[in-house]
Amino acid sequence: NHRHYGDNHHRPAHVAPPVRPHRPKAHVYHRPTPPRTIVYHSRCPVITTILGIHLGTAFNISLNYLYNNGYIVDGYGNDMIYLRNAPQLSLIWPDAILHYGPNGLIGSEFSYSTSHYDMSRYNQVYSTFVTQYGSPVSYNSSGGNITATWWGREGYVQLQFRHNYSYDGHLRYYTTLSFGL
Repeated sequence: NHRHYGDNHHRPAHVAPPVRPHRPKAHVYHRPTPPRTIVYHSRCPVITTILGIHLGTAFNISLNYLYNNGYIVDGYGNDMIYLRNAPQLSLIWPDAILHYGPNGLIGSEFSYSTSHYDMSRYNQVYSTFVTQYGSPVSYNSSGGNITATWWGREGYVQLQFRHNYSYDGHLRYYTTLSFGL
């Protein structure tokens, strides 16, 4: 059911994503705030691209790239592109959102959810990041929600496990991988 517009310059300005019961609710993108005192080390991530799209790339250019490279674009508008079954870290993420600002692509969120408390995806990705980058620069665990963030001089990587309500009003457990500038 995904739409394919390719390089069609007559693409609609806004295409609402289809209703998917377990998709996380849309929200305004906010870059996490780095700690007041931060010491970067050589293994911290340098983020330059997301799904092969360079940070700072314009919205329309990104759409063309995604359509022409086989990504499932579920919808777009309001400075967001919704993707379905997006690959990241050798895993498939059922829902992803690319976020745009005045200067192009600024960040992303890749989400995976379960109906029950299951941290296996979170633990797998966390282990990968600790191996690649070392311990997170900031870590917060409160009320069953966990956020780990790695900061580099050129961006951040954040991994969250949290419970929240989906579009269909059911409690879900989300593992969300975010990164950007």
